[in-house]
Order: sequence, then structure tokens, then C-alpha cells
Amino acid sequence: MMENNKRFKVKKFLFETKSGEVVLRHMLTDNLLPILVPNQYVEMMSINKLGTGQNHANKLCVFFNYLHEHHNASYESVSNKQVQKFLAYLIYGDLADLRITDPADSKSYSTLSGYVSTITNFYRWLDQNYGSQTTFYDGERKCRTQSYLYGQIYSFKYQFIINRVLPDVKGRREYVKWYTGEEKEILLNRFRSLRDEAVFRLTLAGFRIDEALSISLSSYDPVQKIVQPTRSKRRQSAMNGFENRLRKVRLSDETCDIINRYIRSERMIAENNSRIISDVMFLNLNNGTHLGKPLSYANYRKILRSCARRAGLDEKMIRTHSGRSTKVMDILEFNAQNPEKAISDIQIQNLFGWASIDCIKPYMNNNSEIMAKAAYDRFKNGGDCND
Repeated sequence: MMENNKRFKVKKFLFETKSGEVVLRHMLTDNLLPILVPNQYVEMMSINKLGTGQNHANKLCVFFNYLHEHHNASYESVSNKQVQKFLAYLIYGDLADLRITDPADSKSYSTLSGYVSTITNFYRWLDQNYGSQTTFYDGERKCRTQSYLYGQIYSFKYQFIINRVLPDVKGRREYVKWYTGEEKEILLNRFRSLRDEAVFRLTLAGFRIDEALSISLSSYDPVQKIVQPTRSKRRQSAMNGFENRLRKVRLSDETCDIINRYIRSERMIAENNSRIISDVMFLNLNNGTHLGKPLSYANYRKILRSCARRAGLDEKMIRTHSGRSTKVMDILEFNAQNPEKAISDIQIQNLFGWASIDCIKPYMNNNSEIMAKAAYDRFKNGGDCND
């Protein structure tokens, strides 16, 4: 089928904002009419850092056209098996029309993985914000009413379909996952603005970068030194009663001092010069079209990596999530060294905004010398290693 005859396409639209600025948006269309729900997802992903809206829209467009042409199905009613067949279609070609793809010419590993990420994230978002009407039970645990239809898609491990055919020739990229005390100190001393140091300190306090950038002036209490993000893991506080998961965190005196100085100086200047009144905490500071607008993830990532380069670290090894991982290990090592003052699982769970303490596992450094020594000392002194 020729591309021009496709039912679903990605088209460019120009919109005028309240401030009079004209912005370009790439939107999914059905027979040239924008599709409301998928475009909400595309816009959310674009704003909240995970790639460009055009990239996600293009991948969903390919997927939607496949469902329409091969299964006469819409995205709302897609099944897990149809997603698996879609991946096979990308890898092997269209077997029905005998358009077979030479493995040497097939899509790259990263491209196929990108489709998996886009599709599963879309159905996870769809589940959380719209859901389906099917109820199911998993053992003794009652799941949300909307879990079954979409849950079977985003919980399935599609990556094995790609792995068994294509090797990940680039391998996994290695990152600095946990900062040493020296690395934290040197990075803090190499930022060129109070704003950038404040954001980094918030990640060291356990916030995800998306949470840190979502913080508003009204959600920060400089007297009590407490702050609360307005979104977490790309979910807004106003959606589906999610505000109870947006925990409040008590900040250190040093972090509050940096934030307060930033508000009184850099932020005030940016707001005055841009004439944009905003409740968003962290704003763009450089003169130009983006002055006074919210600081984006992509911009902050560049800032962090530039800071790492000035600090003599390998900027390619730096990621925005490492501050949160470091905070986890700081707490675990403190508990290991100070069992009488140990922070409880409930407190840890609340601090990081986890639904379960089991979420801590990916953040743990099993090579921690402090943890190993504490375990050895405890065992030597007659303690139970399994406690």
C-alpha cells in the first residue's frame, strides 16, 4: 500500500499559545483528523523528556497502520499477540504479501527497541489515565479495574523477540550509577548557576529528574524546608487521585539555602526580564526566546554533562538518575553502619515514592565495601546475616 494511502499519518500543526507565541506540533491523524488520546500521550512524552513528540508519533503511526491493515483493529482493542506479530512484521517483513526483509537490511536493534519502548509506555499511560472496563484477579491481589486489557501489553517482555534475532552490537552503555563523596563534591563546585546546583542537589535528595523539574514555587515551603513535586514518573498530580503518591520531602539546610538564593537572584531576574509570570521553580536563565520558560530535561542533561566535563569526569558516563541511586546507597550504608538508628523500610518507601520496598533492588550496589564490612562484622559478632 502506498504511503499516501495510509489511514494514519503524522502531520504538522501550528498552534498559538496564550502568550501569542506560535508553536509547531507533530500530531497523529486518522484520515487527516487529529486523534485526541494518542496525541495527549505524544505531547506528554515530548514535554517530559522522553524523546521528541515527532519520534513517538511516527512509531505509533506505523503501529496503528499495521493494526488497521493486517488485523482491522484499533489501538484500543489490540491484543498482546498482535503486538508480537507487529514486531515480527518489522523484523521479517510482510509474509502475506511475500515482501520478505533480508536480515542484513532489517531495522537496527535500537530502532526495534524504540518501538517496544514507545508501545509499552503508551499502553501503560493509557491504562493509568483511561483504562479499560475489564476486571481480573492476580492470585490474592485485586488489580485495578482497568488493568487487564492494557496491562497484558505493557507487562509483556517483548525484548526477547528482538534479542533472539538481532544482537545488540553496541552492548549496554555503562554509566556512573553511584557518585562517590568526592565526585559529588567536585560536581557541586563546577556548576555555573545556583539553579543548576539546586536541581542536582534535589536529585541527590532522592528526586527523579522529572520530579525535580516539576517542582513549583507554591509546593516549596522555605520555612519548614519541605518540598513536593507536581508530577512523578510522568504522571500529573491532578490525574486519577495520584497526588497521594507525590510525597513531601524534608530538604537539607544546604539545599534550601541554594534554592532560596536562586529564587532571590537568578530566578527573579529571569522572570522580570522575560515578563513571564510562572509558578514553575526552575526557569531558563539565558536571554532569548526561551528566557523565563521552564527548564527542560534535555537542557539540564546537557548542563550536567558539561559540568562533569569541567570536573574532569567522562561526560558520556553521567546520567541524571545517578543522584537518586546515590541517595539509596547513602541510606543503606548508613543503616548498615548504624543499625540502632536505621531508617525503616516504610520511611525509605515514602522517601522515594515507591509502591513497594522491593523497588529498591535496581538501585542497590552489591559491591559496596561498607555494606560488606558491616555484614561481616555483624556475623562475626554473632548476628544473623539473614535478618
